[in-house]
Amino acid sequence: MGYQEVNNSYLKNQVMGASPIRLVIMLYEGAIRSMKIAKAAIEKQDVVQAHTQLVKAQKIIAELKSSVNPEVDVTISQNLINLYDFCNEQLFQANLQKDSSLIDSAINTMTELLDSWKQLEQKKD
Repeated sequence: MGYQEVNNSYLKNQVMGASPIRLVIMLYEGAIRSMKIAKAAIEKQDVVQAHTQLVKAQKIIAELKSSVNPEVDVTISQNLINLYDFCNEQLFQANLQKDSSLIDSAINTMTELLDSWKQLEQKKD
């Protein structure tokens, strides 16, 4: 069994055994990781890698947005959707303009949200 197969197996086990909150945290971490890779790629003028990673982050954010449940709290849900839309627009513009500075605000927003989810996870334990 090669490294990639072991890594995929490990990730599959992590996802299958994760709580819903842990899954959300994993999505945030994945989006932030992709944004950081994209930022570095833009700075190295690797436009293909930048595009790939920005699209990946946007897909993760779209998944997070689609999982928002407005029945829990309409105001919080709408605020969260607005933050996701803001991040998505920043990443779209960063990809279009190949401007790494636009990624920073999305990273900061997603990091703040990630921290909130981590606090919620700790309270649940």
